[in-house]
Amino acid sequence: MENWRMCWKPALASAIRASTLQMKVLGEFRTRMQEQRRLVAHASRADKEHEQAIEVLKAALESARTAYEQMEADLKESDSNLLNMTKQLDNANAAQKVAAEALEAANKEKRLLLEEAKSRDEEISKLRKELANAERGKKEAEDGKKEVEARLANAEADFVANFHNTEAYTNFADYFARVGQQEVLTALRK
Repeated sequence: MENWRMCWKPALASAIRASTLQMKVLGEFRTRMQEQRRLVAHASRADKEHEQAIEVLKAALESARTAYEQMEADLKESDSNLLNMTKQLDNANAAQKVAAEALEAANKEKRLLLEEAKSRDEEISKLRKELANAERGKKEAEDGKKEVEARLANAEADFVANFHNTEAYTNFADYFARVGQQEVLTALRK
């Protein structure tokens, strides 16, 4: 009975070493996989943030566009008022001074509206550029996400394809070869 224990002690120790090595290799693989998953999650978060920024920029652009259209309507209304005042000036010489002042005020308002419209137009142009930059950033984030996913797939395929070249595979092969030899020796001793 004692001989039997002595024969299996080296095999059992070898199996424990092989199992420990296998756990270490699997642990390293798991760590690499978690890092790859973290990178994919980070790329997804960046993608969501870019989408939110684009939505905010679109809303700001729409608001600026609405304000610009309102200013154009106000400008047309101001032009219409200016025209009415000019007609009143031609029809009533007595109110010439009052009409001239109103005309000057309308022109001032028109200039202010034109300046504000120009300012809004520049703001719209700036927002369009920011929107284009945000869309480029989104595309870069999507490309980065695809690259990380491709690397993850390649790393998994490479590990599986090259497992036979690892130390763990060699230890398993040695272990099973020794176990086979021990069984043959035990069978010959009987």
